[in-house]
Amino acid sequence: MITASRGAQSPLDSPNSTTIVTRQDIRLSGMTRIPELLRRVAGMDVMQITGGDENVSMRGFNSRLANKLLVLVNGRTVKNDVLGSTFWEALSIDVDQIERIEVVRGPGSALYGADAFAGIVNIITIEPGAGKSGFRAGYGDHQQGYGSVWASAREGDFAYRLSAGYTRYPRWTREVSGDRIDLETSGQSQDLGAQNVRIDLRASQRLGPRRELAVGAGYSRSELDIYGIGPFNDYNLEAANTDASVAYRGENVNARTYYSYIDGYSLLNAAYLGHTLYAGRPRQHIVNAELEFAKTLRAPAPVVHDFHIGLGYRLKATDWSYLDGDMPIEHHGSVFLQDSMKLGERVTVVASGRLDYVPYLERLIPSPRGSVIVKPTARQAIRLSGSTAFRSPTSLEAYVDLPIQLALPGLELLSTTRPPVRSDFIIDPEQIITAEASYLNQQSDYFEFEVTAYYNRVSDLIVLAEPQRMTLSQRAQGVGGLNPETGRYTSGFGGFENQCDVYHVVGGELGGRVYPVEGLDIFANYALNLSEQQRPAGCNAPEDERTSQHKVNAGVQVRTPIGVDGEVTFHYQSAQAWAEQVPAGTVIATTVYPLPAYTLLNARLGYRFLDNRAEISATVFNALDGLGEAPLQMHPFGNRIGRRFMGFFRYSL
Repeated sequence: MITASRGAQSPLDSPNSTTIVTRQDIRLSGMTRIPELLRRVAGMDVMQITGGDENVSMRGFNSRLANKLLVLVNGRTVKNDVLGSTFWEALSIDVDQIERIEVVRGPGSALYGADAFAGIVNIITIEPGAGKSGFRAGYGDHQQGYGSVWASAREGDFAYRLSAGYTRYPRWTREVSGDRIDLETSGQSQDLGAQNVRIDLRASQRLGPRRELAVGAGYSRSELDIYGIGPFNDYNLEAANTDASVAYRGENVNARTYYSYIDGYSLLNAAYLGHTLYAGRPRQHIVNAELEFAKTLRAPAPVVHDFHIGLGYRLKATDWSYLDGDMPIEHHGSVFLQDSMKLGERVTVVASGRLDYVPYLERLIPSPRGSVIVKPTARQAIRLSGSTAFRSPTSLEAYVDLPIQLALPGLELLSTTRPPVRSDFIIDPEQIITAEASYLNQQSDYFEFEVTAYYNRVSDLIVLAEPQRMTLSQRAQGVGGLNPETGRYTSGFGGFENQCDVYHVVGGELGGRVYPVEGLDIFANYALNLSEQQRPAGCNAPEDERTSQHKVNAGVQVRTPIGVDGEVTFHYQSAQAWAEQVPAGTVIATTVYPLPAYTLLNARLGYRFLDNRAEISATVFNALDGLGEAPLQMHPFGNRIGRRFMGFFRYSL
């Protein structure tokens, strides 16, 4: 585990609660979607809306275009800065290239800064030169397709891993029938949920003992059916993603820089004739550089310090027709410090802190963290920790400037963060204060378990503001009126704002894994999330029940000497209620939509042969479909999730 403290350590020594999705979990599950692998993690919120749109959060506050979880690939962020979300089906890697997935369950801004608000997911790929070359191909009902091929080799101190792949997922349900003559469509297939073509190359050169130079590059081209926010439902995005990175790892000094570029084309999937599809071209250029110094020392002699200090710089240039026409190039800076002090064999105190400069806010934001870890034995740990974290406004939230066509012809609502009636308005960052206590027991070779309790205070959530109708006095001042660019009359203003209420969240997670005999693993976890909204006088924020109070995950894994193996997993989430904005005549109004509880059962069965070089397998997703009263939905506006079968063949050289 390296994510929680930026250095290799056991989960027993981590300053945060952590979970590792192992290579065994990935292979036996048969899943090709990374969010579905994360569903087994205690406290994780996974919401699949369309065939190409998955949204993931931790311990609550999931949303369309989810933006509260920091997602990394080998420590490199893969979020899109325009929206702040992660398009999981647009990555340049697939599950066959993943060694493990490290999950930090709780805020991590003390080391990673903005966006590590609810937690961190770090996808660690298989090292260059490790493993064998091979391929895997799969096909399923409704024209599901999956292909991955990889080559890995080492020659002395030089190693590389090259992979390429293709994925196709259908829509779960078709949004527009073929005989609709009252609609204009985007041109994207109405049966397509996601399509991804990708290639990725990573190489490393050993420079001596404990020194290595690593380089890499990736490219993917994707077509996605996603759901935006507010009235933007059923949205199509075509995007090309490119990244290049260089990293140096030494005994005491680590340095890394990477470049990321996204060029896309976006528009609504369908609109009534005479209404716009809101075509746009989102683009971003990101340059990131990090320098870290790490040292282990004693001061005084009985105390061992694992000391890390680092600097970071991030250049962000974004552009989209939905944003202000004069977008600034932003220069972000950061500095972090962490000292893990080992006081004898049983006690470790971890002090972390980070300062981030956010150009939009024109100020520094501190993120402290403190943890105490007590180990009664070498394989037990009691952890107490407290920290703060933040999420800075995205480009869309900070600079939106978009006229939204209303249901009544000829009218529009101007969605802008800085309308003429409040031109000096600034959105504050979202804030979370958290306290956590946990106990982890790995004492036995036959089982392990963890108990965690936490409290979160969440404030200043960034949400769509309730639209305000144009007043006569504003019109008399020259505000609003006929928009010459669209030919429509501006009847009101909308945009983003900080929500006025404060959330007090109390929760807990209980999980364990049992290994009764060789080849049999049984795992289960339960998560409780209780949220209370505190509304000051004059605050009319809607009731927020989008986080299930109860979540249960359970599974069985089987591996046999004759080559047969498999997994069955069960997931349950209790009921939710979502407050969403929808067009209603001359306004956009907030309506609460209930979402019933659901269960999800997935399974895989495989057979390995030819000395384990070849494998055939079959998977079923949502095997219980049709047994309930209504089809499964994970969001009130989302597709109705059906059953899917898929078969695979894998071969290693």
